[in-house]
Amino acid sequence: MDTFLLVVATAAFMLGLGLGIGLIWTVGATVMVILIYVGLRYPRGRADWKHPPMETVYMLSTLVTMLLFVYVIYLSAAVLELTWDSQLAIGVAALAFLVMMLLGLFYPSGGRLPLRGRK
Repeated sequence: MDTFLLVVATAAFMLGLGLGIGLIWTVGATVMVILIYVGLRYPRGRADWKHPPMETVYMLSTLVTMLLFVYVIYLSAAVLELTWDSQLAIGVAALAFLVMMLLGLFYPSGGRLPLRGRK
């Protein structure tokens, strides 16, 4: 799976939301960033793209799920009037989600630590 593509798309989406750009423009800019990345990384298109079709579908569904979670967190923080301790709890939850997302992207099998069995 092309992990860097997922990270770049999520970063572009978060940047667009953080700058206060509308949702449609943010989605459009994220799609453009994805297309630019894919065009630079795989210049011959399908001939360079080595992922099977089901892995491509899995990668796109993972990307859409991550962007949906980011948008829900952003929208809840922007719309709700919360006290400072509630905002802190949302910030900690968002940070925990970010850490879990990055761990899931970079260590999907749990890291596979080399533990030896006892004899």
